[in-house]
Parts: sequence; C-alpha cells; structure tokens
Amino acid sequence: MSIYKTAARRPLPDLKELVWGSAGLFGTETAFRELRGSVFYDVSFLRFRDETEALGTALCRRLKPGARVVLLGQNGYHWVLSFMALVCGAGIPVPADAAISVSDLQKLCREAKIDAVLYDVTASAKVAALAGVTPIPFSALPKLIRDGRALLREGDTTYRDKVIDRAAPAAVFYTSGTTGKRKGVVLSHAAMAAAVTAVGAMQPIGPDDTFLSVLPLSHIYECVVGFLAPLCYGARVAFSTGLDRLARDMRLLHPTVMVVIPYLAEELYRYFWRQVARRGIEPSVRRAIAVSDPVRPLSARQSLKLKLLSLARTSLGGSLERLLVLGAYLDPVVQKGLRQIGVFTVQGYGVTECAGLAALGGVNAYCDGAAGHVLPHGVLDVYDPDPEGNGELRYKGDNLMLGYDQNDPRTAAVLRDGWYYTGDVGRVDENGFVHIIGRLQNRIEKADGKWVCPEELETLLCQSPFIKEAVTVGVLNENGTDSEIAAMLYPDKEEAAAVLGHAPDGTELETLIGEWVGKLNEGLPAHKQITLYALREEPFPRSTAGRIRRAGYAEEIARAVANEN
Repeated sequence: MSIYKTAARRPLPDLKELVWGSAGLFGTETAFRELRGSVFYDVSFLRFRDETEALGTALCRRLKPGARVVLLGQNGYHWVLSFMALVCGAGIPVPADAAISVSDLQKLCREAKIDAVLYDVTASAKVAALAGVTPIPFSALPKLIRDGRALLREGDTTYRDKVIDRAAPAAVFYTSGTTGKRKGVVLSHAAMAAAVTAVGAMQPIGPDDTFLSVLPLSHIYECVVGFLAPLCYGARVAFSTGLDRLARDMRLLHPTVMVVIPYLAEELYRYFWRQVARRGIEPSVRRAIAVSDPVRPLSARQSLKLKLLSLARTSLGGSLERLLVLGAYLDPVVQKGLRQIGVFTVQGYGVTECAGLAALGGVNAYCDGAAGHVLPHGVLDVYDPDPEGNGELRYKGDNLMLGYDQNDPRTAAVLRDGWYYTGDVGRVDENGFVHIIGRLQNRIEKADGKWVCPEELETLLCQSPFIKEAVTVGVLNENGTDSEIAAMLYPDKEEAAAVLGHAPDGTELETLIGEWVGKLNEGLPAHKQITLYALREEPFPRSTAGRIRRAGYAEEIARAVANEN
C-alpha cells in the first residue's frame, strides 16, 4: 500500500483545475476504463481533458449561461464526461438516480427549474415524458465533441477561458430521501474541491490504484470519493456493469479500491467465505489468517496476507486491498473480518450536505465500528450531549453546502451560526473517532425519558448468522402508556444452512432466532430490550443508496403480532 505524497499536497481551488492539472500530471496514463461487452474502452487523463473542453465548448452554444442540466444514466464514461463538461463552465449538473420514477423526474425538473437533460438510452422513455426541457442523449456526445473541436479551431475560447467562481453553485445533489423528503443540496466548487483534497490527505491514492465504481454516481459520496478523488490523484476509475455482474467485473477489472455501503461490504465478505467453502480451502485460509494477523507493522502484515491468501482472494478480483464504507454503520465484526483477509476496510461519515463526507478513517488511524476522524479542515462536535456523551452531531468546514435548493426554510433549520446540524446521533471518543448511533428522527422515546436508537439494535441483531436484515421500531404497549421495542427480521436461510449443515425448517429457524434475541436481551439495559419480533419472507425494500426504507414497519409488526394472537 503506497503513499503518494506529491499528489496529496496538490492545491485544488476548483474542479476545472482538477481536470487540467491531472492531465498535466498524469498525461497518457489511463483515467477511465469501461467494459463494453468483453472489450475494454480506455480513456487517458489527457484525452479526458480534451474531450471535456470540446464538449463544454459545444454545450455552451446549446445551453444558456448557468443552465441547470439533469444527468440521468448508468455509471460510465459518458456520465463523468458530461458532469465535468458542465461543472467546468457549461452549466450546473443536477445528477438524478437512474432508477428515478417518471413522476419524480418530472417533479425534480419543475422544482429545480431544469433547462436540459443529458441521458443514456436506458432513460429514453422517462425523458420522452418531460416537457419544457432540452433532451441531449449520450449518443449525441461524439458529434458534440467534434463540433466543439471545430469551434476551438475557429478561435472560440469562451469555455476554455472561463474563470471559475469558487463560491458559486457548482452542482446540485439530491439526498436519497430514505428518512424524509428528498432535498437538493447546492454545492460550490470550493466545497467539492475541499472534500476531494481531504480524501487525498486521509487515504493513499495514486497511479497504482484502480477504483471500481459500483454505487450510483448520482450520489455525492460515490461522485467525490469514487470519481473525483481518483481523478485528482492519478488513479484509474473502472465502471461496474451492475450489481448482478459484480463478481465478473471484479475478476475482469481487478480493482484495488471500492467505495461501498455497509450492505455491499457485508455481501462481499459473505461471498468470499462462500467461495472459500465451495473450493474446500477454508482450513488453509484460517491458518493463513492466524499466521499473518500478529505481523507488524500494518504494511508488512498486508503484504503477507496478499501473498498467503492470493488463491482465495481471486473471488474478489485478486487485487482488492481497500474498501471505503460510507452511507451507514458497518458491523465491526465484518470490518475486522475483511481486514483479516487482506481487504483493509475503513468507515467514513457520508453526508451529502458536506460534499460527500465529514469524517473518514485512515490507514494508520482507524477504529472498528467508528466512522473515522473528522476531515482535516473541518470541526465536528456533539450538541447537547446526554450523560453518555451522545447527542446531535454538528459540523463546520470548507466542504459545507451553500444550502438547500429553492428551500430557504429547511436551510435555516439546519445551518445555524456556521454549523450544520446533521440530525444524526453520535459521539466523539477520547481518540477523536466519530461514532454514529442513529438518526434523531428514528429514535424511540420511552415513558421514563430515556430513548433508543434503533440502528444500534439492528446491528446487534444482524450479528446472528440467522438474521440477514433487521428493522426495529417502537410500538405502544397494551395499555398505551409506553413504547415497546419491536423488531421485524428477515432470516438468512442460506447462511443458516451453511452453519447448521442442513436447511432449517421454519420452526427450527424461529427457535434459533428466538434464542438469539433472548441472549441479546440479557446484555441490554431494560429500556433497550426487544419485547416483540416478527419474521418476514422478503428482503426489506431499499433506496438506491442501499438504505432500508423504514416507513410502515410499526404497523407491519403490529399486524404480525395480532395474527399470532
């Protein structure tokens, strides 16, 4: 694992300097790799700069100054090229999730005052339903690039000479809406550049790295950590062709780094051990872990793991060294387990309003279960903490948003005296590590004034090999005088069969899960104990950011309990 000090010290005033500076530093090295069928399509840093300039020049002739443009499509080269051409002077990109519904897309276009939409073929039907916006398909980009080059030869340097206002809006990113109404977050060049440089200061990124872009680029933490930071520090970005083909993509593209959500990190960990069991090499893998774990320092331990576990690690592409986990809490057991198989895993505190993140773990500064340290230019503290040190986290720093788009009231509610009040409950320990407990709006309040963050209990529940997903909520007791803690659980039948050596029937699975809940309650204070639970047959619906959608489960549990009675 190399440290690239020269790149990490690079000043970055804005995103235009990122593109032009990287072209000067890394030249003909590959910046992007796209798998088209079975053929690799590579683009160098120099070519990316030249095509950004050409496309931006052409778009300036098609769009009015400051035009707002929806980006709608799958992760790929056309997406990143369109984003950068816009953000460097042709307009303001407004990324939309590829899975957005037609009605939500129409609403976004109205509310955000959208002028145009750049889109790939998969979104054609959705775009056809829009009115009053200029449609520009990705298939038109090659011609636009040719047109832009012709304009440059004719002396049109309007785009090339455009001076970036660091404080002006650069892009609008929408929150996922998992815990409430989606909000458009307006980010400046200064904020996004600050986030990129912070990633470079806290993580070793350089020309030997290949990032595999899996999460939607329409989410800010994938855009900043999985695209802009690698571009800044000379790493290659390869694009996954979809979660259903992730294993194949990893084998073909050999990533060294991935930005993932906890759910995906856990799935990769489970997949590794399933492949180990299938190949009958678990004893040798366990021995290799036991031999390498005591080795110090970290770099020597990592090198030994890569050597001893090379055969087993082919299921993860053979080169995967790091996972950067954002978006939610990762089970520390999984984090440690990934590190034991040579995948150094750190968590970060992903926040759209902070241009992607407010804290991140480092190579020599990590703590299992914690979301890392606050960014170098930021300040994070706990507002109004309880006796245990938990309270609402608030943040200030150079990467803070300008505000919510078209929504001053909500901006004023969260931006106060230079602080952003996150709505997350957590604490900062004596070593400066940030611990996220849950969301303020999800907490369950008890009659005695105590409260419970359901996310904390869900993590504990999912430590059972028999439980894959969990949601905990508060439901009124029979007297209507207090909230009881209730859990809706989705069993992991595949893992249960692997542990037991046979597929359990429904009764056996219920017994095993009941024993786990009882054991868990023994170690919990009375106000956190789970008094009701029910099993569900299907996985929980998730947002495109990978978070479980929480609405309606109190009613579902109440119905399940009523049916039992």
